[in-house]
Amino acid sequence: MNSEPQSSADPEQLSPQVADIKEAEEIKANLASLSNGEAKAAKEETKEEAKEVAKEEEKKDPRKGYAQIDGDSRIIYSTSVGLAPRSFITFDKEYKEKSPPPTYFSDKELYSCTLITKDDFLKGFEVPREGGLMCVDKSIVKRQSGVIGSMIGQLITTMSISRISLPVRIFESKSTLERIADLWRFAPFFLTKAASTQDKVERFKLVVTFGLAGMYCAMQQLKPFNPLIGETLEATLEDGTIIFIEHTSHHPPISNFYVQGPKDIYKLYGHYEYKVKIAPNSLTSDQDGPNVVEFPDGQRITYHYPLVEIRGLIFGDRVVFATGNMVFEDVENRLKAVIVLDYGKRRNFYSSRKKGVKLDEFVGLIYVPKKEEKEAKGAKKKKEVYAIEDLKDVETQIAKVTGSWLEYIKIGEETYWEMDKIRPLPLKFKEDPLPTDWRYREDLIWLRRENMEIAQEWKVRLEVEQRRDRATRAKYTKKK
Repeated sequence: MNSEPQSSADPEQLSPQVADIKEAEEIKANLASLSNGEAKAAKEETKEEAKEVAKEEEKKDPRKGYAQIDGDSRIIYSTSVGLAPRSFITFDKEYKEKSPPPTYFSDKELYSCTLITKDDFLKGFEVPREGGLMCVDKSIVKRQSGVIGSMIGQLITTMSISRISLPVRIFESKSTLERIADLWRFAPFFLTKAASTQDKVERFKLVVTFGLAGMYCAMQQLKPFNPLIGETLEATLEDGTIIFIEHTSHHPPISNFYVQGPKDIYKLYGHYEYKVKIAPNSLTSDQDGPNVVEFPDGQRITYHYPLVEIRGLIFGDRVVFATGNMVFEDVENRLKAVIVLDYGKRRNFYSSRKKGVKLDEFVGLIYVPKKEEKEAKGAKKKKEVYAIEDLKDVETQIAKVTGSWLEYIKIGEETYWEMDKIRPLPLKFKEDPLPTDWRYREDLIWLRRENMEIAQEWKVRLEVEQRRDRATRAKYTKKK
């Protein structure tokens, strides 16, 4: 029997397997003998190697950041590199144990929060006798407890939603940009149909239906993340409609959007500025800005969304509903519609609410308006209308509009939409979007993966980044 090779044997005279073993033992022994300083240097060298791997990964992989480059967890991009390739962070790039960089969403994760059916949208809600949507999910109410007072205090101080800092637990793992896109998920039904008719009045009615039908899709209990400046969303609908949204201003918070129908049969574009008003036990949000729908033959229809009010922030039932007016106008063809949301509400402190009118019900009128006289410079903004009888500019009535944004829309004698029969089409997000896409936000990713602690760390880091960016822009503006 041959004796085992001695430790002093020449590796070149050994079998390859034994030589490998001896080499591994020597490396292990050398590492064990390193001083603390040498060990630290070796660790730093490993970090640098990992960074180089990350750079190479970015060059060769079109789905960069979707798989880990080191470590054992598939949801952590690296345990040594501070940021994944498409991070919104540009200043503080060092690795932090409390906020490891995540890998990006798999397709399953990306669409895990997509709402399609009526039950999806109304989950955690009930429609109370007085109408609107009432939150009955106690876990959500608990998550939001103790936060409303802080939010109201910050709003009183800053009067800007973009300057509020809130704990991540009150958010849903969506960007406000996706919440905006949810409004347009009926486009293939109504805007495509509108483009197929040459009847200007019928087309106007279909645009009114489109604007009203999508409202419930954006009524949710949890708050979406405020977009970061430059944040984008790219998506399509199943008929080929293209959606692009970009957050273009941090203060005031403004998002611009562009929607193009298949074969360019219509365009929808505009911008929203997000505003908030507060009362002792309620909050009213305003998505202020024009929605412009254009068709190839030149017809151009504009409209604005109504206010959304949430009651019961501190005490009582928490109910959300739309209120105020929604105005549609086609100036060229002299067509106008005024929709009165929550038309049963009190006109003033001394009046009472109309009996039997639910919070989600509306009335409206499509009509030919009187030719307007030029308003004096500095004329006051038009007051809210509480009933169609209050309209002062009606020349010829075309059709009354009635219904509920939770049930149906009727124009004249024809029903144009029923919630139980026509459901919104899902968004399909672009496979390889811009590096500024919402899905690369680390706070949002970790929240969707139900790790609130890490999500909170990233939220703070991103807020610090935003403040630094704002200070840099202000400094540059002053220099100019």
